[in-house]
Amino acid sequence: MNCGCLLVVMGVLPLAAAPAMSAAEPASAPVAPSAAQIQHWIGQLNAERFVDREVATASLVSAGGSAVGPVLAALAESNLEVVTRAIYILQELALNGDAGVSDAAHAALEQAAELPLTPASRRARATLARLDLVRQERAIQELRQLGADIGDRQADLTFGLVEGYAVQLGAGWQGTLQDLSRLRWLRDAGAVVLDGPQVTDEWLSYVAAMHGLTMLTVKRASVSHEGLQHLTTLKELSVLNLMYVPLGDRAIETLRRLQGVGKFRIYGGRLTDAGVAKLREDLPNSDIDFRRGAFLGVGCQDAAEGCTIYTVRPSSAAEKAGLLMHDVIIEYEGRQVADYKTLTALIAANVAGDTVIVKIVRDGRTLSKRVTLGEWE
Repeated sequence: MNCGCLLVVMGVLPLAAAPAMSAAEPASAPVAPSAAQIQHWIGQLNAERFVDREVATASLVSAGGSAVGPVLAALAESNLEVVTRAIYILQELALNGDAGVSDAAHAALEQAAELPLTPASRRARATLARLDLVRQERAIQELRQLGADIGDRQADLTFGLVEGYAVQLGAGWQGTLQDLSRLRWLRDAGAVVLDGPQVTDEWLSYVAAMHGLTMLTVKRASVSHEGLQHLTTLKELSVLNLMYVPLGDRAIETLRRLQGVGKFRIYGGRLTDAGVAKLREDLPNSDIDFRRGAFLGVGCQDAAEGCTIYTVRPSSAAEKAGLLMHDVIIEYEGRQVADYKTLTALIAANVAGDTVIVKIVRDGRTLSKRVTLGEWE
């Protein structure tokens, strides 16, 4: 009998201890095992030799989706060794990067949990209770290995704080499209930033599985109006930032369906003024911040005349042009600046790369600064 070594054996197989996939070792497509092979491994879960039980367990995990049904059936046995190993196999398959395999194994665990009170049902329920957390921890580890930047909780982004952590996929991302399936396990992620021309419509289909996501930023991406349709499944999404994404007025039809989004920031792109007006008409309860995409890089507070700079963003167009804290902006490209809101509206009409003349007052002297506007980061 093998029960005497059960606790020792399974002690080396804790829920979160399975090795994470290495970014340097992409999964290859294995040859699917036959039904006879799978049944042989099932029988070996209670083999006399420890090494045979270990090999059988690893083989069934490697078998993927084809092992789910037979392993679930094995839970009908009363042998504790078999039950414990079968639950572990289903757990590992539920953590599989293939969404179909993962969903099938998760469903099998749910089915096992509904059985009458047995060791199998108790272990299945305990595994399910911890699985979401383990999925998230493993996904974070694997995504980081693949080049994702995943921050801490209460992420501080350009557009404010969000509950939960932020996930940023940019130039450093080395994963494949299939690797993006791990995003759906990040249940506590509050914000996602997708940055770069490698971001396509298919990327948005994976983001659409993050049902608790509240903020999404898409920057300089190769995304079309068809790709935006994936976002209609994100019922918790409250902020959508589209920055320098080549979307024209055909995107309005999809954007107007995002009734739950309270804040849109659309900077750059190809929307017309008429298209933006139509979007505002269709979404009267949403704040739609539309700008042509230019960025000056100052924070200001209103003054008696113009607005006083209280911060200058490092490496911004303002810093490069020599604007300083305490300068008072009184004129922008020949137009009077009454306050910060006026300045923001004037900048919003420009595109990145435009050169403008900004008139300031510094220590009682009026100066003119030539500024080449940049992009939002």
